Amino acid sequence: MMNASDKQIDGLRFLLAGKLTEGADTVDVENPSTNALIARAPQASHAQLDNAIAAAMQASGWAADEVLRRAALRTMSEMVNANRDTLARTLSLEIGLPFKAAQDEISASAAFLLYRADAETPLDVLHDDARQRVEVVRKPIGVVGAIIPWNAPMLIACEKIATAFAVGNTVVMKPSPLAPLTLLQLGELISDVVPPGVLSILPGGAELGTALVAHPQVGMISFTGSIRAGQAIMANAAPGLKRLSLELGGNDAAIVLPDADVASVAPRLFTGAFYRSGQVCAAIKRLYVHRDIAAPLTEALRNVAEAAVLGDPFDPAVTLGPLSNRQQFEIVKGLVDAAVRQGGSVVTGGSPLNRPGNFFRPTLITDVDETNPLVQEEQFGPALPIISYDSVDEAVARANDTRFGLGGSVWTSDVDTGSAVARRIQSGSVWVNRHGLVLPDVPFGGMKLSGLGRANGNVGFDSYAELQTVSVAKPREAKSR
Repeated sequence: MMNASDKQIDGLRFLLAGKLTEGADTVDVENPSTNALIARAPQASHAQLDNAIAAAMQASGWAADEVLRRAALRTMSEMVNANRDTLARTLSLEIGLPFKAAQDEISASAAFLLYRADAETPLDVLHDDARQRVEVVRKPIGVVGAIIPWNAPMLIACEKIATAFAVGNTVVMKPSPLAPLTLLQLGELISDVVPPGVLSILPGGAELGTALVAHPQVGMISFTGSIRAGQAIMANAAPGLKRLSLELGGNDAAIVLPDADVASVAPRLFTGAFYRSGQVCAAIKRLYVHRDIAAPLTEALRNVAEAAVLGDPFDPAVTLGPLSNRQQFEIVKGLVDAAVRQGGSVVTGGSPLNRPGNFFRPTLITDVDETNPLVQEEQFGPALPIISYDSVDEAVARANDTRFGLGGSVWTSDVDTGSAVARRIQSGSVWVNRHGLVLPDVPFGGMKLSGLGRANGNVGFDSYAELQTVSVAKPREAKSR
């Protein structure tokens, strides 16, 4: 059994144009399981940002060498896999993720890197006949500014790096100040894998992010985070008409049809809502259950919730860790308290654990509707409103009555019916009898205010590329005499 340690991590540096560099300032990073200080992470200056972007602009040979790019991605994947447990331990320490789940995130990160190392570059041939050949080719944009959230920093960073590199772009990345440590460690691991300037990982706060977005030599911004921050980025990027990939918040609805098997779906619904303590963009955040099975399903979910083990992420028996930072803890607590004040009934949970750290019990709440803050807003934590409905049309209308549109799911014993209902949900991804599965080759992104563009697959590749149409008139054959 591994034991969490609050011993401070010293000697932290960040990757800047091929060199590990110190920052003039630092920011405190806390262990969310204890609220103890575990590191003072260096912060990059605006001058260092300028240097990183200048180096990225000068790494011109990178775009022309596909063999080098694929080899680098493959080596990065191998190094991430080889250092899985070390990276996972840091990830658990800084965001409170149970160690097994942290290992899974590191493995998935390596898989995303390997997918892009091996995936065929898209090429569309629209016409190829005796008269002409018309094709659409992909060209790199240039410098990609990647801004990473705190909830799944390694996975999201590797997805962005992998796709940007596969196209031929260079990357200047800013981790969240709430969770920079794993990405600083990644920078140390791969500092010699890519040419100088191809990747810089610059920790910093909102001001550094604003400067990255506004920089005239940055051609694209890839951001994962809140709607409010995404809107600010879009406005800041508008003068330069920068390319944007924005994966923003979600308020995913799951609709359970009356024919669903309660015993079968309850544990999977719980996982869809509470995996990583609900701190997943595409987690179930609203549960619509047909009135005929609402009572037994609520009871089954209560049993699953009360069997969950909340505690130290390094304890193998623990299934749920803390909220990753105090700010998110207060948001979740505030939404749960507001839900109860407005008439919601707590089935289980509803309060923090009486111990150090940002621990909040897995919470189920009934007797709420779309006017309740817990239903209207993205809670991003371990609290799930359960809402009864009488008809499928009603459930679909209520599921779609939101400014969000990231994901959704339908749960049923009839997959044909489930597929038909799924197509009526207004979200970028819809699952039937599962929720939140994201694969490297499957497009993922949001409708409405949940974002612009898509990650993953060929569609995600195109988000990081300029598409160029090449139209060639073929010479006519000379007439025979």
